Amino acid sequence: MKKLTLAMLCATAVLSACGGSDSSPTPSPAPSSSPEPTPAPTPEPSPEPTPEPTPEPTPEPTPEPTPEPTPEPSPDPSNGLSNFPRGSLGDNDSVPEVVCDTVYNSTSALEEAATTSLAAGTTLCLADGNYNGIDLNYGGEGTEDNPITVAAENPGQAIIGGEVSVRMGGEYVVLQGLVFKDGVSASSDFLQTRGNSSTPCNHCRITEISVIDLDQGSDRSGKWIHLYGQYNRVDHSWFSGKTTRGALLVVDRYVGDGGVAANTEIDYAQIDHNYFGDRPPVDGKAYAESGDNEYEGIRIGTSDSHTADSFSVVEHNLFERIQGEAEVISNKAGGNRIEHNTVRNSYGSITTRHGANATISNNFIIGDDHPFAGGLRIIDDGHTVTNNYIQGARYLATTHHGGIVLMGSDGSTSNGYQQLENVYVANNTVVDSVNSLNVDGGQKSRNPHSVYMVNNLIAQGIGPVIVEAADGMPADSVIEGNVFYGQSFADDDDLTSVAGVTWLDAMLEQDEQGLWRPGSSSPDLSGASPANIGDFTEASVDMDGIARAESSLVGADDSAAGTAVRGVLNRYDVGPMSYRPPETTPHVQEVAIGNHDFDSGDSDWTLTSAVITNEPADVFSRGASAEVSDTSGGVSQTVAVTPNTNYTLTAFVKGAAVLSADVGGTVYTEEVNSPNAYKLAMLSFNSGDATSVTIAGKLDDFVLNYVDIGDASLTDFDGSDGEYWLTDEGEGIGQVQSSANSATSTDGSAKFKLNDATEVGAPQLRQVLTGLDANTDYTLSMYALEKNDSPVTVTLGVYAGESTTELASTLVDFAQLEADGAPKGEDSFRQVSMGFNSGSHTTLTLFVRYTPNTLIADGASAGDTEFRVDEFALSYEGAPQAGTKAWFDSFRLVSHESLPE
Repeated sequence: MKKLTLAMLCATAVLSACGGSDSSPTPSPAPSSSPEPTPAPTPEPSPEPTPEPTPEPTPEPTPEPTPEPTPEPSPDPSNGLSNFPRGSLGDNDSVPEVVCDTVYNSTSALEEAATTSLAAGTTLCLADGNYNGIDLNYGGEGTEDNPITVAAENPGQAIIGGEVSVRMGGEYVVLQGLVFKDGVSASSDFLQTRGNSSTPCNHCRITEISVIDLDQGSDRSGKWIHLYGQYNRVDHSWFSGKTTRGALLVVDRYVGDGGVAANTEIDYAQIDHNYFGDRPPVDGKAYAESGDNEYEGIRIGTSDSHTADSFSVVEHNLFERIQGEAEVISNKAGGNRIEHNTVRNSYGSITTRHGANATISNNFIIGDDHPFAGGLRIIDDGHTVTNNYIQGARYLATTHHGGIVLMGSDGSTSNGYQQLENVYVANNTVVDSVNSLNVDGGQKSRNPHSVYMVNNLIAQGIGPVIVEAADGMPADSVIEGNVFYGQSFADDDDLTSVAGVTWLDAMLEQDEQGLWRPGSSSPDLSGASPANIGDFTEASVDMDGIARAESSLVGADDSAAGTAVRGVLNRYDVGPMSYRPPETTPHVQEVAIGNHDFDSGDSDWTLTSAVITNEPADVFSRGASAEVSDTSGGVSQTVAVTPNTNYTLTAFVKGAAVLSADVGGTVYTEEVNSPNAYKLAMLSFNSGDATSVTIAGKLDDFVLNYVDIGDASLTDFDGSDGEYWLTDEGEGIGQVQSSANSATSTDGSAKFKLNDATEVGAPQLRQVLTGLDANTDYTLSMYALEKNDSPVTVTLGVYAGESTTELASTLVDFAQLEADGAPKGEDSFRQVSMGFNSGSHTTLTLFVRYTPNTLIADGASAGDTEFRVDEFALSYEGAPQAGTKAWFDSFRLVSHESLPE
């Protein structure tokens, strides 16, 4: 199972022997990286540059330094902590050498010298120091061998705060080594590769810069890096702490004025070896909301330009704590490659939001227990999705996110959801994830189809492995060689097996990095060799960059022997090669909770009337969850916090659960009553004077109890009297029939119908309920559906005892339910609820009665008289019933800036 990485092999060697540098500042037109890069030779030591005399005007005095210490230069900024030697990740893992023509001691002098008509080969440098403000607008006609460069004399040693702006225009223009920290963008975009708002930069490069915590506290909108022009590259840079609206890095699609279609250019942008981190939710929240938009890490293109190709590349980047919205990378153009990236502890997914023919391969997406972590969300056609490793997707209550989501289409060709078809999804691994495979994301009008789903591996799936499965698997698809396993097969009872999917526990084992790989106990996981994969090509290497065997395994890891040349990236593998950027405190920071997920049993927790259960039906993830069986018990742990700080506590819970935080005697709680499925519970508080809080999971002592209604979902109802339901129907009255429509994923409902003009009666459906509590307030609910916009109504209610004397009832008008925005189920059903008190009765008869009418006599058809009902529930609040329990897993506590209003 264990594979050696280059870092392991080179741990005792000189770093430069495992990776080199390249003085060339520009990429080739379509940069790429080979699966097994050849290390470059060790470079000669760089001579110290001899600065030329400073031109007029005389440089201004160096401004007062800011409090941050100047980083010390280091020959090995990774300090040996990288997973891969610097310079080894692809054939473009290098930065130019800075050789200054002139060194300036003030930003104003540099601004004056850096004009828009610099000569090819010019290199202007800023001396080491801390500076306040800069407004760079420079460029000219450089060449590949003689670019125009503005750089730090020593990369990382010139730190600029205050009001900052950079504009680059022309050809072969480079920005290198400057650190922009704690400043303010002078305009909406901090950096544009477009001079004078009109001259785009082509073949230009932004390398080894750091942009940290700009625009803190601002409510403005704008981008940090806005790429205009073609063949531009952003590489080996560090971006951290963007809090404002607007994607951090945007690749623009237009030339000239007017924008769309005819003016859309091919970008050929290259974004590689960068660190993107600490992109917190807006307004100081702990977690983004579903409506938050334009807070991506990277966006390529726009909705109105997505039909044109961009041919851009996003590779070898680390995305960490990108938590502003549901799209970490938003692809909105054609022909792009998103490969060899690592996403950790982030909200949402890598998304092909628009645009065809993308390659999404060899990415590592690891949730790190973020409760809204996603995976891949695929839209549009022609994509190649291979060798991706997804672990810990947790975005549970959504139809748009999970491990791999194949989105449905609304038929739009513009800003909606384009048809997913002709997509190759092969050799991906999804492990320990909710919604592992969504086959109809968003429940839109058109299902995905024509998918090549080959040799994928799903292991330790949480809940149903295949979701949104009501319509089955994508039509006209090739499904072969897949191995799936989890808590259940699908979220639709009718889908119990799929040809080409083997239900088998892969028995994966964790390696030293926490990745799950086939091991010594794994069964045979050999993949299939499908005869038809369209125009696509099988993956030749696995997620580690090692050549796949002729008969390779399912999933992203082939377990072949060899040295891994690709894999999970950390912050020492990416970013500047000449220096380490200043470390900062994340805006949303996790608090240490011992054994937060019960993977180590009850270690670090206090248990009272509670156990750690391993029952598969009751466990959330990874084989262990806490179970509480008494209202006086619970699981608890005291953790350290910082006084006067805002916190949000979350946990996944099931049953009659109470999540709580005791803050100096003030107890904050969140109650969740979910008998059959885990849900996310969340509460927020301020720590006040406290230096510790006690977090806990308890069984609620006052809960919403449900009365047992036989066949409440009408899945077994066939239109006649049965074990639970009784009908009153017949000639001259009307009919009560079964229907396949359903308010939930379990098919079945009851349908009222009249047959001819003589039937003007009131057919009804009823069930006797016994063992109720007298003098108790109850809530009765059901889902209703009327399809034909007819004024047909029914009456929902209860009879006293087993009589026909109404104790309580309500008229159900479907049109009114729609107008009121009543809760919506599947198949357009709407929920209706009513409350009543049982009085002295311990037996009641639940009924639904069709309202007499004369529709047919007035000329309507029999179909116009139909009315469907489904999913009955009767509930009351009180002490939990005997045997009621609560389950807890994956506790998480984070600090953040603002409490929710």
